[in-house]
Amino acid sequence: MNRMRIISLSLPVALALALNALAEDRGHDRGPPWPEDWAPEFESLQRHDSRILPLNRAAEIVAERFRGRLIAARIVPPTPDERAKGVILVHELRLLTPKRDVLLIRLDAHGGDFLEVAGAGLTDARRKGTKP
Repeated sequence: MNRMRIISLSLPVALALALNALAEDRGHDRGPPWPEDWAPEFESLQRHDSRILPLNRAAEIVAERFRGRLIAARIVPPTPDERAKGVILVHELRLLTPKRDVLLIRLDAHGGDFLEVAGAGLTDARRKGTKP
């Protein structure tokens, strides 16, 4: 009789624990977290103008200002300084100049603004008559 009472009391407890674990497992399938749950560095993802410039447009912007051949391009996260200015993604392009120098060019992937241009032969590769 005592044994039966222990079994009958432990069965509802075990069932409650199993249902609780099952409910927690289902919570993982509910999708991404709500925006208010995001870390502060992801606040910029709530912007409505989240479209980025296509790579060919980024290459055109660079070609308007510098002479050379595009040899590499990728999308990278911004540096901390760029992030502080509101930049979310960066087009990083490498340009081979006519004098065989390599320029590293970083553009804001949303607006196409120049963030950084570095490399030897920068002045020689610059097209004359373009805006700074």
